[in-house]
Amino acid sequence: MEFEATIPAVDSGRLLMEIPLKATTGLKKEPLQKVTVTIDEKVYLCNLFYKENSFWLHIIRGIKREVGLGVKTTFIMEPIVHVEAKKEEIHDQVLQWETTTCKSLMKQVGVKQEDYVVDFGCGYGHYTLGCALALEQSGVVFAVDCDAKALKWINKKEQMYKIDNIKTIQTNGMPVIDFPDNSVDVVLLYDIGHIHEKGTKKSLAPNLFKEAYRVLKKGGILSTLNFNSDIKKMRFEDEKTKISREDIDAAIVQVGFSFSHIVASGVHFDWYHSRHRLKKGLLFADLEREKIYNYVK
Repeated sequence: MEFEATIPAVDSGRLLMEIPLKATTGLKKEPLQKVTVTIDEKVYLCNLFYKENSFWLHIIRGIKREVGLGVKTTFIMEPIVHVEAKKEEIHDQVLQWETTTCKSLMKQVGVKQEDYVVDFGCGYGHYTLGCALALEQSGVVFAVDCDAKALKWINKKEQMYKIDNIKTIQTNGMPVIDFPDNSVDVVLLYDIGHIHEKGTKKSLAPNLFKEAYRVLKKGGILSTLNFNSDIKKMRFEDEKTKISREDIDAAIVQVGFSFSHIVASGVHFDWYHSRHRLKKGLLFADLEREKIYNYVK
């Protein structure tokens, strides 16, 4: 749901902004809900409160810092399904996301029947599965990663959902998409910001952008998903110079891609694979969100 509102000008310990009545249609009247809020293409995870017959959005520190107080702006708010803090339930929630929401996201990215898709650095295949389902049992998703354990888990999920259009490929960890020139339709580079040159902090992402351009057909799609927590750690030229989302976009365009469109919102699953986080009662709603940026060759 999209609405305009003015962030309160006076700060407080927990700054709450009342949501316009017209934007509350369909919201559940629960004391507390988790929502994603998108402002100027940046996604924030916030709490939504219902009290005194009104809905109130918690203006978190990131919004205060990056948007400002007393500013009238456009909010895009999406409720997140709340789950109890039981580790058994988050697993069901992740599987449901992979088979429904992710399938829809992949179609919005541009994945279509009979496509050849490379999910490079696929990890445990959270996006691989949704992509395979989006292909409607046609085409192929090549799940590429250096982690043999993760690839075996993808094969198990493929059997679980009775699909047969996923091909797992184990790599040696180098930034090479080992496919012929002009041979694939879509390349997913999701959550690869943490991949660095051995012994340095220098990101290998620019190398992968070039590789994606090489292997994609003309008109093919490069789909990228970089999370703020990773961008803060990424370096392109040296170990000191920080980069921004705009730097990533510029690096992709410099290779020869044209920006196409944005899809919201991808999920960062690093905490989900942390036993420590799960033991503390991790919620699916706690996982980091960010928009998916897409480019065309």
